[in-house]
Amino acid sequence: MKFRIPSTILGMLLLAASLCFGHGDEEVAEDQVMVKSTGYWIYNDLAKGIAEAEKTGQPLLIVFR
Repeated sequence: MKFRIPSTILGMLLLAASLCFGHGDEEVAEDQVMVKSTGYWIYNDLAKGIAEAEKTGQPLLIVFR
């Protein structure tokens, strides 16, 4: 009985937290469309990114999501 209130509060907090965050798949898809349309970023092609970094002499930034 004494764990009923804290567990209810915890459940409500978890529910609220899950509703606050957007859908990750949709956000990634929107980002991918924007990145590919600008041509500035190399998306999902590591070999091309490494070749471009070697050609320009600039460092390579890899982001894992």
